[in-house]
Amino acid sequence: MDFYKKKKTKIYLVLFFLLIIILLFYFFYNQYKKNKKIALEPITINLLTNVHPKLPWSFIPLKPKILISPGEVTTIEYIVENLEHDSSTGIATFQYFPKEYGKYVSKINCFCYDSQTLKAKEKRKYSLVMFIDPEATKDSKTKYVKEISIQFTFFDYKEYKKTEN
Repeated sequence: MDFYKKKKTKIYLVLFFLLIIILLFYFFYNQYKKNKKIALEPITINLLTNVHPKLPWSFIPLKPKILISPGEVTTIEYIVENLEHDSSTGIATFQYFPKEYGKYVSKINCFCYDSQTLKAKEKRKYSLVMFIDPEATKDSKTKYVKEISIQFTFFDYKEYKKTEN
């Protein structure tokens, strides 16, 4: 009779072990699905623009808000206009909010890399080609962030060079 009791106990232990395995599998599978879903969700990008008071330009994005999926290469366009009767040169700087996202945004081509000169009353379209690294969806500081802001500020190039030195 003791033999049947031991066999019954072993069966219960095996069943208990199988139940634990099934629960762990269920938990990790759901986490995997959740993380995959987060990775596929597009990120809203707020495009903020600013011009320093010493530079008489107008600077606006064509679309102030866009959606980008991680891993997607996107072109963003801006309209820049010199409001004065003389030509002038500006250079743009940028910031990201939240700042932790900065390491995951790659500017493949940007008007901000070089100084830009506009003739009197000239209007141009400037482009930014960017990419959001899918690793942003894995970093604990950024994976739940679904809205970021990128702010560009144009400065008068001569004034900017003075402060840089």
